[in-house]
Amino acid sequence: MNAILIFILMTGLPFFSAERPQEDQSFWRYSQPYIVIDEEVKDMGILEQGERGNGEIRLRNEGVREFLIGSVRSACGLMIPAWPSEPVAPGEEVILRFRYDTSRLGPFERKVIIHTNAFQKTVVVTVKGEVVPADKIDD
Repeated sequence: MNAILIFILMTGLPFFSAERPQEDQSFWRYSQPYIVIDEEVKDMGILEQGERGNGEIRLRNEGVREFLIGSVRSACGLMIPAWPSEPVAPGEEVILRFRYDTSRLGPFERKVIIHTNAFQKTVVVTVKGEVVPADKIDD
């Protein structure tokens, strides 16, 4: 009896390992939630100071199970994200919306970190652009 238990533990442990093979993600894509993002770098371009710096990030579930967005954060308080709390079914797309505070002038590059229960666990999207004074915008 102990020999059987030892055999199961020894042969089953690799299946419960936290490490996942990076070379073949297709197995994981077809066994759990798997996120595909529309863009890794979201370029907001030139924004006028004081204008609404609204943007969105599209996430698609290409896995076989639902995923949830647990939290979304950014590296600074100028980026304010909003995300749905409902599960995202396989094949569905969800939009994560954010707003960048355009009160501060100059170029910006901020990371938006999305925490999920999908294969990737954490997805990072870079949002960049430049805020210029209103009188610098050409009509």
